[in-house]
Amino acid sequence: MTPVRVAILGSAHPHLADHREAIRRDPRATEVSGLDHADAVIIDSVTADHPRLLRAAIAAVKPTLVEKPLAATVAETGELTSLIDAAAVPVTTAMFLRCAPALRGLRTFLLEEPCGPVTSVRARFSHPGLLDGWFRGRTAWMLDPRQGGIGGFADLGIHLLDLLLWLRPGAGLGVVSAVKDRAQGIAVDVGGTARLDWAGVPATLHCGWRSRPGGFDVRVDCARGSSTVSGGRLVVVTDTGHRAETHPPPDAAAVVPAWLDELHGVVSWEPPTSGDITRCARLLEEIDAAAG
Repeated sequence: MTPVRVAILGSAHPHLADHREAIRRDPRATEVSGLDHADAVIIDSVTADHPRLLRAAIAAVKPTLVEKPLAATVAETGELTSLIDAAAVPVTTAMFLRCAPALRGLRTFLLEEPCGPVTSVRARFSHPGLLDGWFRGRTAWMLDPRQGGIGGFADLGIHLLDLLLWLRPGAGLGVVSAVKDRAQGIAVDVGGTARLDWAGVPATLHCGWRSRPGGFDVRVDCARGSSTVSGGRLVVVTDTGHRAETHPPPDAAAVVPAWLDELHGVVSWEPPTSGDITRCARLLEEIDAAAG
């Protein structure tokens, strides 16, 4: 099999190293420089550069994986999703939670409803990035709205919103209330909490850059049981017992092999659609408005 030649456009995104390492480990891919030498593209740039780079990749007819967010505003997201819909090649965003085995197990649990209807959801995604000085040098742009910085809540919350859209396809999702956390001298928020209505089910999301050690977990309560994912561990409790599975925790690098599968015609994930991307952008805007 001839390796897919992947060009990475941009060098400012925190997951650049994850993507490069995933390409290095995968015999189906090799990294090259420039669009002219590439079969496919990953965009790891400052968010403000996404319009220019995505237009170039689509014009060159290269399948493209774009780091989130696609754009910093709903209006610009709409412009870029219109390009995606008209593209002759697949284009999507790097929502790596969709690739995590434990979360795929949670999705199966929700689709099969062994414990009856969902009654509540709580999810957390956090890290100590602000405390540990992650946003310096090439990633300092994440604190600058002029370069596409969207703040601590949206940076991680976009993954949780996309997760909810994916876990229960077609379920409505609306914002009830929100609060955002601020830090002196920083133009963007550094985290926050949002309450949502998930097709009649209360959902609480907490995200931020000031939690040590931080981590990922989600709990879904149902009428006759529950399911919890903490890191890579999935626990399902029903009225007849429980089961537990241990998998690798969610990993930003995992989206690359899933994307390469897609390019080879193998179905191993459900990439976000332009509709999913747009809904997340609108929800983030509504959360921002609710937080005042």
